Amino acid sequence: MKTRLVVIGNGTAGVRAVEEILARGGAELFHITVFGDEPYGNYNRSKLGRVLCGEENEADILLNSLPWYQENAITLHSGVRVERLDKFSKHIFAADGRVVQYDLLMIATGSRPFLPPMAGLHTPSGTIRHGVFTFRTLDDARRMITFAQQEHHRRAVVIGGDPFALEAARGLQSCGLEVEVLSGSRVTAILGADSITGVSVRNQPDIDCQMVVISAGVRPNVDVAVVSGLAVERGIVVDDHLRVMDEEDIYAVGECAQHRGEVYGMVAPLWDQAAVLADHITGSDRGSMYLGTRILPRSNAGSLMAPSGGKQGP
Repeated sequence: MKTRLVVIGNGTAGVRAVEEILARGGAELFHITVFGDEPYGNYNRSKLGRVLCGEENEADILLNSLPWYQENAITLHSGVRVERLDKFSKHIFAADGRVVQYDLLMIATGSRPFLPPMAGLHTPSGTIRHGVFTFRTLDDARRMITFAQQEHHRRAVVIGGDPFALEAARGLQSCGLEVEVLSGSRVTAILGADSITGVSVRNQPDIDCQMVVISAGVRPNVDVAVVSGLAVERGIVVDDHLRVMDEEDIYAVGECAQHRGEVYGMVAPLWDQAAVLADHITGSDRGSMYLGTRILPRSNAGSLMAPSGGKQGP
């Protein structure tokens, strides 16, 4: 009988861990089921800016297309959000009513955009206003392109200073918009009633715009862990084997995980963690441990963190 391995999260960390598991003979050990919020295969999130600019199409940024899951006997529930899990009966509960039992569970829910506090960001019902966008997913890029191409939309403000913010600004410029980039701490309000008319900026005149993009960093996406009673601080607390604290059969990996007080938001730590997790659950190296990943200065590391002995054996 194969072990039922369920993965919550179809992004970079979750799928990388699955690839590492398969590389260690995991297809013979596990029935693998993956749940992903987005209705796609796994794609390279760092290239969304190139899609926004029109330099690459959506197919170009796919890392694992839908046929890849079929070829590796992976059951993929794409576009299906997991709402909670019962760690005692070992079931996960999805938003579409699906209930799936697991023997081992891996949580790889990544992160979600951080929205700085400012007036005028939400509608009275609590949703983000029409004309305000985050830039984190392929659907975000699609919606931004559609909105930017409307004839009466001329100016946009991008709030944030991370690489995604700069990519968003470049992409919107390629759509023909005038763009101004502002830090989140400077914008105090988004203006307009029925539609966006501008932003209010600390210590300077208001800036006119019809579109606002917020890319001011991310926070670990830990909702499913919180409602399910798992150990959560900033992220889901894991040990050196990426096992969730006080849980025998639940692991967490990637941007949602907190290891020795650290939460990582770049690529190399995810690679290190995926390898250690795969070593451990396949039994290929039970002594393998994740001891953290050293961050090199940006001038040397670029947009990645370089692995520095992140994985160690006994």
